[in-house]
Amino acid sequence: MDETAQMLARELVGTDHLARQALARRTMLIAEFAVNYSVGHDDVMPVLAERRVALGPGAPSVSEFTCLEVAGLLGVTPRAAAGMIADAVNLRHRHPGLYARMIDLAIEPDRACAAARKCQELPQEVADEVTNKWLKVQHRHAWTSAFNQLARLVTNADPERAARRERRLRTQLGVHVWGLHEGTMNLTGRLETLDARYLDAAVERIAEILGAEHPECSKEVLRARALGVLSNPARALAMLQQAAQPTLPAGRGDAESPLSCPGPLCGTITTPLHKLRPRLGIAVHLHVDALGNLEGAARVDRAGHITVETLAEALQGIDITVQPVIDLNDVPAEDQYVPSARLREAVALAAPHELFPFSGRTTPSLDLDHTVPYRARGPGQTRLGNLAPLSRLVHRAKTRGSWTVEQPRSMLMVWRSPLGFRYEVHPRAGTRRVVESPWSTPAELLRADPPRIRGLDAPVEIVRD
Repeated sequence: MDETAQMLARELVGTDHLARQALARRTMLIAEFAVNYSVGHDDVMPVLAERRVALGPGAPSVSEFTCLEVAGLLGVTPRAAAGMIADAVNLRHRHPGLYARMIDLAIEPDRACAAARKCQELPQEVADEVTNKWLKVQHRHAWTSAFNQLARLVTNADPERAARRERRLRTQLGVHVWGLHEGTMNLTGRLETLDARYLDAAVERIAEILGAEHPECSKEVLRARALGVLSNPARALAMLQQAAQPTLPAGRGDAESPLSCPGPLCGTITTPLHKLRPRLGIAVHLHVDALGNLEGAARVDRAGHITVETLAEALQGIDITVQPVIDLNDVPAEDQYVPSARLREAVALAAPHELFPFSGRTTPSLDLDHTVPYRARGPGQTRLGNLAPLSRLVHRAKTRGSWTVEQPRSMLMVWRSPLGFRYEVHPRAGTRRVVESPWSTPAELLRADPPRIRGLDAPVEIVRD
């Protein structure tokens, strides 16, 4: 055996151990930080008073603003930070056995937190019993297999509770299209069980039909295209009819517009299929040079950037409506408190996402906040240089003074957190932490003698000298 490979293997195992140790310590720190964090300011209006968020029976409540501070410190979205806090606090206080095994590095922190979520609705003593059984076998299985076994244990521990949870989840359905990546997007969702199986069968059938026309495509590609076909029900019906009855009576129709057919797929389509395509309101932004030539990538609203070549292929055969261009350098200020539709559109174009550290919330779902509070009778206060899209939680934190913000120029926000950390946020430049503390690097931060946490071989405890 090659000695270099053996040495690298030992190094790999050691690095993995250190990574688990770091993640375990981070989970411990988040749990303790959350229960110790508060923004204070009790003299604010009652409607702006700090709310405590309950994280489940047996777990302490935490400040609603904790996720904003953690988001900036760890460089994640506030929503992701809220999930990390809930996981860490839930694991620490509701599942002490699972938490202890994480500290011992017998289970990865991510897997421990996920297991705690699965047992969230069980009484604490039942949850401990379930996770103790699961801990004896989970390390022998990959993620999916391990959590399938945990799901079985949870169901068997309390079948009635599991049935109630299933009924509730059947009302929490949804389908989401997100994350542009090199000309493609992700599709995720939760459907009723039978609806999901019917959808899978429909995708499979249309993929078979497409396979005859595109034998060079893989099965996965054909299934993806088949789901796209289903977005135009008239086209899908025409394809299914044609496949079920390859030869129609003369003069009765063709593959593009079947007029009639016998059998279970019978239907009448008298309108050209391209006119039955669902209408899609979406804006595509292009840049041109002084000669009118396209330059750079195209930006698709609520999606991202794609090349002009991919855009041209995607728009083939699609009716397009061209809208007037909004020059962001020439958007007039307004005197009224509520921005006009044109100004709201300009803000959405200038700032597609929330102007808060590392936030990924999209502008259409956000409040438009005046950075400098609006005062009656003052002219020109509602303008690009004094507006920012903010979520309701961030808006509350700013209004009550927990987080302060300045807008030195249009779309540039400089935030200061309750702990004194400063962040510059810009739609194109992203988020930059402005260092004002003695800890300019992570290494220096660790050497700065902050409150210590006892070793991983004991329950976490804050120690102050």
